[in-house]
Amino acid sequence: MKYLIDHSKKVIHRTTFAGDQCEFHTTPIDKREGTLDSPYLEKLVAEKSYKVCDVCSSSMIKE
Repeated sequence: MKYLIDHSKKVIHRTTFAGDQCEFHTTPIDKREGTLDSPYLEKLVAEKSYKVCDVCSSSMIKE
């Protein structure tokens, strides 16, 4: 599964379900990152205070 990381707002989106309501489109492209790496996402949440988007990622990873 692919994820979009918004480094400006420190939010992780599930790409398949991300849409306008997630507001990641307001973040500059150079502050966005795509990944398939679940351990990397878990590290961002645990160590760098990133949040999982409630709108598109409800079943993604546990915080």
